[in-house]
Amino acid sequence: MNKKLLLEKYIKVAVRKALAEQEAKEKKATKAMYLIYRFPGLKKTIEELMSPSFGRYISSVSVIAPKPTTFKIDLINGQDFTIYYAGSGNYTAKIAGKKYHPDNVGESERASQAIVNLLELNYAPKEEIQQSSKGASSPTKNAELAADISSASEPPSPETAAPEIPSPEVPSPEEEVPQI
Repeated sequence: MNKKLLLEKYIKVAVRKALAEQEAKEKKATKAMYLIYRFPGLKKTIEELMSPSFGRYISSVSVIAPKPTTFKIDLINGQDFTIYYAGSGNYTAKIAGKKYHPDNVGESERASQAIVNLLELNYAPKEEIQQSSKGASSPTKNAELAADISSASEPPSPETAAPEIPSPEVPSPEEEVPQI
């Protein structure tokens, strides 16, 4: 195969993967934020504990128990904590095994510090750890690349098809390219 064609296929595969990953992250973030905005008191509590830009540090939110309503908050580094609905618009946070009542100013500050400590435990997101541990020359990565390039010549299924990006015309080997 020509190096240019191989490079072009590799770029197409990389773009498709990047678009699919970005779309998956957006769907996951939308789902996580849905629960937070569905319960306004929960949003207020998380803003008090973290900051108004809490979305940068939360990877997902899920309901794990109906009564008392219990929310599991997963942080971007794989750590988590829970928030319980205590009734009358009050919430209680359980962070690293300790319960905090965010209505109390002192406990709210200690809960915020406990969340900071959780974020400091493992500050790199899981994806970056996995990529750095594989290394650039691992045989599995090369095998994955070969499989991706070979699948690039096959037409993608309609469900996973990424928007087609027009590629510059590559002249055939018989044609000569004028030098500028």
